[in-house]
Amino acid sequence: GSARTTVPPPSRVRQILDEHRPREMVDNMALIIMDQTYDALLEILGAEAPRSADGHVEVTRPVDPADPASPLLSVNASAAHCCISLINGLHGGATSAEQESKPQQYRLPRATITASPGALHLARVAGGGGHWTCADVWPDVSGKGLFGVLEAIKARVGATIRLEASLLRMARGSGCQQSPKVREICEVRVALEKMRAAVDITAIMRRRRCQKRRRPLIQEEITCGRLDVDQACDAEALARRLSALHVGQKRGRQSRR
Repeated sequence: GSARTTVPPPSRVRQILDEHRPREMVDNMALIIMDQTYDALLEILGAEAPRSADGHVEVTRPVDPADPASPLLSVNASAAHCCISLINGLHGGATSAEQESKPQQYRLPRATITASPGALHLARVAGGGGHWTCADVWPDVSGKGLFGVLEAIKARVGATIRLEASLLRMARGSGCQQSPKVREICEVRVALEKMRAAVDITAIMRRRRCQKRRRPLIQEEITCGRLDVDQACDAEALARRLSALHVGQKRGRQSRR
C-alpha cells in the first residue's frame, strides 16, 4: 500500500499554527494580484494605453469570440484596485450566475476583497503599504491575453487553498483542531474559495450552458401544463404535469440531503 503521511508531533503542529498568519497571507496575495493585473493590462494595451488621471485602464474581450451572444470578460485596474467581471454580451448587465449570488466582502488590514461568481473586486486600504515577496505566478499575457490574468489568479489562489487544507489536515491529525488558528484558517479558506469561483470562467460558462439547455425544457413543461388545463380539468393529469415541471427545474442538481 501507499505510505501514510507522517504527521509531526502535536507540539510541532502547534508551533506551525502559531507561526502561520492566514489573514496576512491572503492580504499580501490580494496586493500581488492587484499589482500583477495592472501590469498585465498595461502589457496587453501596449505603450499607447489610454489612461485616466489615476492611471485606470480597462480591457474587455468576449469569452467565446465565435458566439455573438457570448458574455464579455472585463478587467479594469489601477495602482490601487483591480476588478474582474463577467458581463452579458447582449444586455451589458451582470450574468445570471453573478445575480444569483450575493457578493461577499472581506476586510483585511491592507486590502478589501469582494467576490461572487463572475465578479472579483480588490482594493488597497489607504496607507496599508506594499506587499512582501513570495513564490510568484506570472500571468501569461503574451500567450493567453486577458485569460492569462485569470489563470494566474486561479493558480495563486489554488496554491494557497492547498496550503490551508494541508494545515487543517495536520491540525486534525494531531488533535489541535480546537486551536483558534484553525478557526481563522477555515474562515480564510471560505474567502479563497469565493475568489477562485469568481475567476473560474470555465465553471461559470458550464453553468450558463446548462441553464440555457434547461430553460426550453422548463418552458415546454409550462406550456404543456397550460394546454392540459384548458382542454380538460383532470386533477390527476394536472398533478402529473406539475410534478414533471418540478423535476425539470431540479434536473442536474443533486439533492442536498
